[in-house]
Amino acid sequence: MKLKYRGVAYKYNPTEVTTIEGKVEGKYRGVPWQQKIPQITQVDEPSVSLKYRSVPYRKGAVKLTDARVEPIKIPVTHPEMLPKEQSLGKPKRPKVEH
Repeated sequence: MKLKYRGVAYKYNPTEVTTIEGKVEGKYRGVPWQQKIPQITQVDEPSVSLKYRSVPYRKGAVKLTDARVEPIKIPVTHPEMLPKEQSLGKPKRPKVEH
């Protein structure tokens, strides 16, 4: 469907939603009515590279391979936070210099 807004023409392709008949029914202003349950399927948006004030960003679906994840090491200060096979004997207290 071709539409126009403020002089700019564009195509509008609405997503079709299939429905199934529900168990709830009744009458509304004398007209029979039955609940319709939408069967929604998720549609991924296309990925678009954009810029805002000279800062590039991406909108839409982003591949997981594009994301870089680097492991970090977090020191454990309480031995009860360690798995049982890693905790050895008495907990060591950190040395504090005064």
